[in-house]
Amino acid sequence: MTVRAASARVSDRATTRLARVLLSIAVLATVSIAPGARACGFHDPASVNLGMLNLAYPDALHVRTAVWMAQRDALLPRGANAPSDPSSVEFRLEAMRRYRDAVAGLDALRERMTPMDGTPRFAVVLIGSMLWTRFEPSGGQVAMTPHATGPLPDDVVVVTDVPVVLALLDGTLTPAEAQARGLVRLYGPPRPRAGVASLFDRLRAPPRARADDPARLRAAAATPTPGTPGRAT
Repeated sequence: MTVRAASARVSDRATTRLARVLLSIAVLATVSIAPGARACGFHDPASVNLGMLNLAYPDALHVRTAVWMAQRDALLPRGANAPSDPSSVEFRLEAMRRYRDAVAGLDALRERMTPMDGTPRFAVVLIGSMLWTRFEPSGGQVAMTPHATGPLPDDVVVVTDVPVVLALLDGTLTPAEAQARGLVRLYGPPRPRAGVASLFDRLRAPPRARADDPARLRAAAATPTPGTPGRAT
């Protein structure tokens, strides 16, 4: 490796670290302005900063484009459009419902995880709403913290979106297919990243359909913030 190439790699790593620090500062600033509240697109559409996410986790925005393409090709579910006025009561009620359904979907996914000794902790961000949820494997189970302020320093970061979670739940998409199509992206050191990928690969098969099966969660597939797929809003 040449000195120039080595310097470029060091510079890229430094830029990525700086972006992640800035992302953390931005999240903490939001929390300090509104104590007790952790902003995401479901609760505050103006808080979504996809550009900062993409800087911290290179090519994260590609997930948004991959989801749009999969929906276009009928590989992923589409949801109804959200009310257009963020200040309206209807918009806020719909956003609350979608938040509740998104968290329920993540929790249903958690219940099908079978962690092994040493499975690393990780944080999932739903790119449509910038909703962060942390997962901590321990004792053969996985604890989940929804609406987290963001990942902790050693967390593997998983970037995906609600329609992908729904497809994984109903078995129409496998974790391997999701990663191959760019619908899920993992960030972190190679070994922890491989551990989280293995955890998703071992998801238990979906149960038989029930009357209370979360098919209604498909409505959460439409994100509460407008914008063109693949572009920051």
